[in-house]
Amino acid sequence: MKKPVIKIENLEKSFGKGQAKTRVLKGIDLDIFPGEFVIIFGPSGCGKSTLLNTIVGLEKPTSGKVFLKGADVYLLKDDERSTLRHNHFGIVYQQANWIQSLNILENVAFPLNIGGYTYLRSLTRSRNALTLFNLDKFSKNRPTELSGGQQQKVATVRALISNPEIILADEPTGNLDKISSDDLMYVFKSLNEEFKRTIVMVTHNPEYEKFASKLVFMEDGKIKEVRLVREVALSPNLESRDIIMGS
Repeated sequence: MKKPVIKIENLEKSFGKGQAKTRVLKGIDLDIFPGEFVIIFGPSGCGKSTLLNTIVGLEKPTSGKVFLKGADVYLLKDDERSTLRHNHFGIVYQQANWIQSLNILENVAFPLNIGGYTYLRSLTRSRNALTLFNLDKFSKNRPTELSGGQQQKVATVRALISNPEIILADEPTGNLDKISSDDLMYVFKSLNEEFKRTIVMVTHNPEYEKFASKLVFMEDGKIKEVRLVREVALSPNLESRDIIMGS
């Protein structure tokens, strides 16, 4: 029987206190299985991004539980959650956060630097990754010299550099034109179908339903509907399907 890679049980999240208290997540239950492409839809302010941040260990819930491979995320210490995040997740935000003093190659390599790789080894893997996505021609550019679509593709490569099994994407096409958005979605499609990565993506654009294996519809902090679009096979051993090749 399939076991979820992420399991969410009766998740509640509130901000503020007293009369200013606002319930953002209201009893969320959700299972995400290995190899699924889960798209979470809903209007602005419905709790989508808060849910994503809670899954990845950045936003401690008021109550309820989040499990990653059976481990209770919020029973871990802060440094243990940070390690878990680095080892298992790649995160793509709507607005990429760049280190302006570094070029593209160095920005992509940065997660490996803080993960313990040597400088030269991290640059090698960064160069391999950019080449794989036909972005190596931008290696020496500063991030702000690229278009919005190019920056978001590079941000996706940076999220993949540590070879995560789960990719979380928070409105990754929100600032992009249609062509750039479609290009990025097909990158995600390839990562899911060819490399069997689990993808959890937040959006309000219904055009992306066709990419999903599971659709989750949120409204006012609650899940209103979960719709299974297609079955997926369990992900293979990730060590046999590395995305970023090289030492």
